[in-house]
Amino acid sequence: MQVIRLGGSMLLGLIIAFALFMLMSALIDMGDLTLDQDKGVKIADFNMPDTDIEAKLDEELPDKPDEVEAPPPELEAQDIEIDSPDNALNVNAGAGKFNPEIGLQGGFSRDTDFIPIYVPQPRYPSRAEKSGKTGYAVVEVTVTTAGGVRDVKLLEEWPENYGFGKSALKAADKLKYNPRVVNGVAVEVSGVLYKFTFAGFGEK
Repeated sequence: MQVIRLGGSMLLGLIIAFALFMLMSALIDMGDLTLDQDKGVKIADFNMPDTDIEAKLDEELPDKPDEVEAPPPELEAQDIEIDSPDNALNVNAGAGKFNPEIGLQGGFSRDTDFIPIYVPQPRYPSRAEKSGKTGYAVVEVTVTTAGGVRDVKLLEEWPENYGFGKSALKAADKLKYNPRVVNGVAVEVSGVLYKFTFAGFGEK
């Protein structure tokens, strides 16, 4: 059965190939034969004569520079003598030694007193805040030569037993001053009083 199918396929292929070959031959015979018979047109040759081309360039010459005038003759140095008094200041020789004393010990120094430059806000005591109390506390400190404080003491508080004095002592430890200056030297000052007032509730 397979042999019959194979033989039929080969026969069909040969028939199709023969038909295509005949079709191609017919198409070639139907072509336009006049194109092959036409003769081409010859184009005439053009010969250019050899000519020498001369380029003419107008060269611009630079302008002639102006004549340089001769420099004026050098003037001779003249010695001029000027009469000056004996006690005049000689600028060329210098003004002598002039060393003004500038510093803390000189004439420009100025004495100053101690001035507070930083005052911390004390913490409002919670007991006084709950009771709605206002008050104050007075402390005594010693201002050092560096502007800090030491020997902090509580002198007075009102009303008592509400924590105003304790809060004032903690704040006083952080006080900062410009120290007192005497004859250009910072000195320590004891017995300095400062009053802390507690007037606003809830201030920290």
